[in-house]
Amino acid sequence: MATSRLACYLQGGCPAGGRHTNPGARDRSAPRASMPVEIPGSIFFAGVSRVWGGGRAFYDPDAPGTVAARAFLVTQEQFEDIRAQEPACDDRLVVLGHRAGVTMCTFTTRARGDVVSRNPPTQAYLATIADGLREAHDWDDTQVMQYLSRLRAS
Repeated sequence: MATSRLACYLQGGCPAGGRHTNPGARDRSAPRASMPVEIPGSIFFAGVSRVWGGGRAFYDPDAPGTVAARAFLVTQEQFEDIRAQEPACDDRLVVLGHRAGVTMCTFTTRARGDVVSRNPPTQAYLATIADGLREAHDWDDTQVMQYLSRLRAS
């Protein structure tokens, strides 16, 4: 959700606290717009992130709950390039609906959150997620910490 993290996918670079440099997209321009959204489902942390170490956040659209997210308006080519920079475990495309005539979608793993082995995220990864929550949803530190605590407990 953080614009600084998205910039690494689009323009290339290593996020603060990360240990992997993204090559960037063919079209390195900034997204045309962004907006806060809430989507049905949940987030779980599993596997090992090559960028952060520790668990990666995965979206489970079939789980109960609501996820605070951010919709970025990028081109189809940019979306494909972002997806190509993620490991092969992001093998499920999820259509989240439409806003202003534009299809909203994301990618995640086919694995269900209730059957995978969990792995906690690193503090650097959580800090980047927190930055995105503040930017997109205008949450204060208390709201961010409550939300992140709920994610880690689920």
